[in-house]
Amino acid sequence: MNQFKKYEAPLTEDDLKIIRSKSKKSNVAWFIANIVLGVIAIGLLKQPGFGFIEFLACLFFVISFIPYFRFFYKSPTERDLEAKIKVSTELKVKYKRRNMDNFHHYEIEFEQNPDFDKYGLLKKDFEKVNVGDVIYIEFSKYGRWILKMECNDEDIENPFYVK
Repeated sequence: MNQFKKYEAPLTEDDLKIIRSKSKKSNVAWFIANIVLGVIAIGLLKQPGFGFIEFLACLFFVISFIPYFRFFYKSPTERDLEAKIKVSTELKVKYKRRNMDNFHHYEIEFEQNPDFDKYGLLKKDFEKVNVGDVIYIEFSKYGRWILKMECNDEDIENPFYVK
């Protein structure tokens, strides 16, 4: 396996804006998921009897609030905004997968590395990438927010990717 080097550099103001924007989108998605879980949990609690499925739904609802207790820890995004460090590296495409079940899902898997193992692409970008291609990627050090992703000098970052 060919191991690519990683480089660290300071985040630019544009990078910080990208991280803040992606973080806000992720927080909105998390909040909506919490509301859905809360409605399910409340609905299950109103039902007679309390079984294992009801217990799991309520447990997941309670666990989903952990990220909101930021006074116990700093989130990776907060650490990124303080440290202002981005990482640049290259990843080699190991596999391409296309799932056509309910939703069209296009995914590439990378050779073993500590940062990313796979990534979902748009169809137009999926067709540009081949097995063995090297992907250049920039991401924030702690939150791993993707700032730039290129293959053969073309932008292939999925704007709908929310972690």
